[in-house]
Amino acid sequence: MSNRSRRSPDLPKAAVDALWQGNVIKAIKVVRQELNIGLKESRNVVDAYIASQPALKKKMDKVLATAQRRFISWLVGFLILAAGLASLVMYVL
Repeated sequence: MSNRSRRSPDLPKAAVDALWQGNVIKAIKVVRQELNIGLKESRNVVDAYIASQPALKKKMDKVLATAQRRFISWLVGFLILAAGLASLVMYVL
């Protein structure tokens, strides 16, 4: 029985560098261009690589958590601003 399926896929150096910088989209673009494969296939290759590298997976989880916190903060700020504007409009009318 071969251990080939458990081996991490080889990625272009530029894609690996992009992943370590937290940029999954750039890594997918690089894989797509350099390996000449489709979007879904390149996403699967990048996901498999991330899954095979525990340190990288931990870093990507941190990046995702940070992005989610920033989005929630932005959304709350936007909703507060919208509520303020709505109350101002209601007061003027």
